[in-house]
Amino acid sequence: SRNLTVSNLVVGTQDGNAPGQSKVLLRINALTLSAGDGLGVIGPSGSGKSTLGRALVGIGKMRGGKIRLDGAELSHWDRDELGMHIGYLPQDVELFDDTVARNIARLQNGASSSDIVQAAKSAGVHDMILSLPNGYDTRIGVGGVVLSGGQRQRIGLARALFGNPFLIVLDEPNASLDSDGEQALLQSVQSARARGAIVVLIAHRPSALATVNLATVIQDGHQVAFGKRDDILRRTVRQVGESA
Repeated sequence: SRNLTVSNLVVGTQDGNAPGQSKVLLRINALTLSAGDGLGVIGPSGSGKSTLGRALVGIGKMRGGKIRLDGAELSHWDRDELGMHIGYLPQDVELFDDTVARNIARLQNGASSSDIVQAAKSAGVHDMILSLPNGYDTRIGVGGVVLSGGQRQRIGLARALFGNPFLIVLDEPNASLDSDGEQALLQSVQSARARGAIVVLIAHRPSALATVNLATVIQDGHQVAFGKRDDILRRTVRQVGESA
């Protein structure tokens, strides 16, 4: 059973003002995703969408509840093994001061060139990389090539897709992309789902949800809806209309 389930998740943070007291950032009642599903996570800025993304990849302080990947709780997985099954593109893409190839391969020694190129092609960034001074061997970071926000985001996407992980979490992956980049992104989400991956897409703009089948809405740290994408979008649009 290839799936991801979240039940009664509570993510918190230590409250600096009151030692021992923690502030709840996010509560998620239930999410169940199966191989090939795409989930759009929508909601206002600061509502907890990124907190959910981090929790799904094992980052953040869980105060309660369970996140299970393939039936096993995330905390029970071996960290390195878990890393091979998860691809993550955070909102602020941090690239290493190393070559493009090693960035995509997550600094793994002995990563095969064909896997690196495949990830780059999946992210639609292969041609852009070939146009860099030394192609895949171009150093980025300190003293290296300065990349645009969109280029960094696309290399970050290739890194998230590297090794064909089962769970791919993309946080605002289209924030810096032009229309070509956005097309490549949508294509890569479709391809990943077609091979049986679960893709979680955190989005500010509903247009990014063209390639998902499910959606959840988060407001003020609470999950307020979860279901088929079209039902959720219809309800959300209607609510916005009523409150306008």
